Amino acid sequence: MNVLKSMVLLTVIVGLAGVAVQEAGAGLAISIGVRETGTAEPIGGNGGAANGIEFIDMDAQTLTLDGTWQQFTFNFGSAAVSPFAGATANGVLDGTRGVLEHIRIRNVDGFTNPITLWIDDIVNTTAAAGDVLVTGFEGYDADAQVIFRQPSFSGSTAGNLAASPNFSGVDNSEGYAGDASYRVELQFVDDTDTRWVRLTSYNTSNLPNPAIDFGPDSSLSFWVKGVPEPTTILLLGVGTLMLRRRR
Repeated sequence: MNVLKSMVLLTVIVGLAGVAVQEAGAGLAISIGVRETGTAEPIGGNGGAANGIEFIDMDAQTLTLDGTWQQFTFNFGSAAVSPFAGATANGVLDGTRGVLEHIRIRNVDGFTNPITLWIDDIVNTTAAAGDVLVTGFEGYDADAQVIFRQPSFSGSTAGNLAASPNFSGVDNSEGYAGDASYRVELQFVDDTDTRWVRLTSYNTSNLPNPAIDFGPDSSLSFWVKGVPEPTTILLLGVGTLMLRRRR
């Protein structure tokens, strides 16, 4: 390979490396929405799909897309509450029982490549019962939908997403503590930092509308990890290998 071609290839590789580093360090705001159904179902049972939805600590926590597991905890006694949808949504948690209606994922750092996320070990902690595992996604068939629908399901945020990838399902090859987790694949339509996804639990075939306790002494936590779109990283590796072989 002549010097000019080597310089061009090196420039391309360095440019791609910069993109990969930037995307890998990008952040997504993670928060939740709870529906105030007043259910008497045990934690994890089908708590129903009626009444208003409140945001909890909207966009207050950030997931860094670096491939590490990160825990998100929402303390209902101190968390900020803001209304999202429904006539009864008023910025106040009415009652102490309802459902985990969705995880809110906002594109605060303008991520433009496809995103892969894994979610694991959803736990509702109460003063009376301690830590109650809603699910760790163990024991389900690969790709089964559990709690959360595919990213495009919610009409309120479908317009923020590209047509593909658009997937959610159990991943039996990846887990925070066990052998499984829940994989989500999506892509935002552009880098606008107000784009977000409502990853909803509405009437899913497995563990729909999971009941939770959101009393003042209760909390909800789960683990998430995210990675940048893998093709860019793969291309970097191939380009570097080509440069080495042609010297």
